[in-house]
Amino acid sequence: MEGAAAGRHLDWVVMKQRVQVSVVVACVLWCCLGAPTGASPRQSVGEHIATFDSAVTARTDGSADVVETIAYDFGDTAHHGIDRLIPVSFPWTGATPHKGSFRRVTPISGVSVTATGASAQTETSESNGVYKIRVGDPNVTITGQHTYVIRYHLAGLINGFSDHDELNFNLTGNEWTVPIDSATGSVTMPAAITQFACFQGYRESQLPCATANADGATARFAQTSLSTGEGITAVVAIPSGTITKAGRTPILEETWSLRRAFTVNPATVGGGGVLLLAGVGGIVLLLSRVGRDRRYAGSAVDAAFGNATGDEAPVPLRDREQHPVEFVPPDGIRPGHMGTLWDEVANPLDVSAMIIDLAVRGYMRIEEVEAPGSGGVMGFGRSEGNYNFVRLREADDTLLSAESLLLQSIFRDGGQVQLSEMKQHFASRLALVESALYDDSVQLGWFPTRPDRVRSHWHAIGLAAFLLGSGIAYLAIRYTTFGLVALPLPFAGLLLLALSGRFPHRTAKGSALLGRVKGFKELFDAGEGERQRFAESKQLFSQYLPYAIVFGMAEKWAATFQALGLTPQEMGLGTWYFSPYGYNPITFGYAMSSFSTVTTGSIAAAAPSSSGASGFSGGGFSGGGFGGGGGGSW
Repeated sequence: MEGAAAGRHLDWVVMKQRVQVSVVVACVLWCCLGAPTGASPRQSVGEHIATFDSAVTARTDGSADVVETIAYDFGDTAHHGIDRLIPVSFPWTGATPHKGSFRRVTPISGVSVTATGASAQTETSESNGVYKIRVGDPNVTITGQHTYVIRYHLAGLINGFSDHDELNFNLTGNEWTVPIDSATGSVTMPAAITQFACFQGYRESQLPCATANADGATARFAQTSLSTGEGITAVVAIPSGTITKAGRTPILEETWSLRRAFTVNPATVGGGGVLLLAGVGGIVLLLSRVGRDRRYAGSAVDAAFGNATGDEAPVPLRDREQHPVEFVPPDGIRPGHMGTLWDEVANPLDVSAMIIDLAVRGYMRIEEVEAPGSGGVMGFGRSEGNYNFVRLREADDTLLSAESLLLQSIFRDGGQVQLSEMKQHFASRLALVESALYDDSVQLGWFPTRPDRVRSHWHAIGLAAFLLGSGIAYLAIRYTTFGLVALPLPFAGLLLLALSGRFPHRTAKGSALLGRVKGFKELFDAGEGERQRFAESKQLFSQYLPYAIVFGMAEKWAATFQALGLTPQEMGLGTWYFSPYGYNPITFGYAMSSFSTVTTGSIAAAAPSSSGASGFSGGGFSGGGFGGGGGGSW
């Protein structure tokens, strides 16, 4: 009995050892060769999708309803929810309705989400052909596993062939940022399925899915252990003609291109031409009505000196009226104000002429500063562009407001100042003097409104029209084919902007005086002999010099006096201008041109910036077809 017992014990030990060896071998084989087909999926560690099921039901109109059930495990890391990304725009190289660049689209609609143990709050958006569904509450975080059910409808999914209709659909998407332990899917078609296939793995992989079968109108697929970036794609076919003609026709969306934006056809060319003519014609008409000078109605004499009734009319567009020579400044007009009337602009050159005029009239003296090392050599304009201004008397009631303000501005800090000291800080005072010139011109009745304000008004309108037109043109070019129609809109605004300076206009009184000023200018344009005969009245050289500066004829005016042999006193220079280089009329005329240039630059110079900035078919594969996309947590 004891021997039999011992024998049975030995048999038990041997059997136990054999079982242990078998278990070890089985484990080794499992680890080396992997789990057999149909085995349970491996459990991922950390954040992952435990199960992903996609149920697709196709319709005869080429669309499909999709229900995705996603068991998402967030692990121990807190998140708000998940993002689901679904492509709805795909490249297209097939036939197109006309020349251009197109993409195939699968419009999405009917999006809804439910969730188990988590918030189903949903926010959707679309960008660059990808539809994003964000699920979760931004104020709440969750961990562990939660199930989301996402429903949506896609159109334009069916591909039509001569012998069958086909749905090629990415059931999971290949762009998830986490692994999927188990993926299943079903596709139900509106007719019995004749062919089916399933591909799994990374994008463009043609490895078959672990499970793929079909029963009547429904095909089912399954795959386990999908890594990040892997997915499953189903291809299912039914007899041709099941899907409607419209459902087999791809939905195409034309993408942007210059050719598309600027489509040339009778409608766009005609519409653009009409808008261009209307814009340009409207601006010309507006300019003619608003920007034309007025004049006294009647004869040339009436236009120059006024009429008894005061009736006015627009100045003719082609005014070729001859103006008789005037030998004295009409109505005693002062040089700076004459310059403002002449071109409707008060500028630094007008102010420079005003400075000389104030000196000639005895309010100040101009002293040319001798350049170091010049040795007193005769020749004006060699003083390195510096002058002393000396006040001789205060402003009085005979001065216009702009002249009085200029005198006060020059000598604000004392009775003597050098031009070089006025650089970079006189610009603000200059602006006030120029503003006063405009005010004087309106008070004298030459303009109904200050020209600078009229220019600013129409400049602002032109800029607003240009910006508005540019915005409309951008939208038309970016989203429509009517770029040619919209293009005249910003052009009209730009034209109005460019012509804003033409809108100031003179009153009848201003036009009358301008005509006489043109006659006065004839004196400076006349032949030299004629000017000399007039200029022998001696003191006129200095008195008319500021006007010559405004007209840009200082040197020409000085040449008139060269042959007269006048002394500095006879030329009227001794009291208002002093120079270490003498008083030859020719060199003096050059000096005055130089003076006006230097003074204009000095008084208009702005203070320097101190910012310190420097200027330096085997066609099926995983990831193919419609649907797809991916997602992750947030």
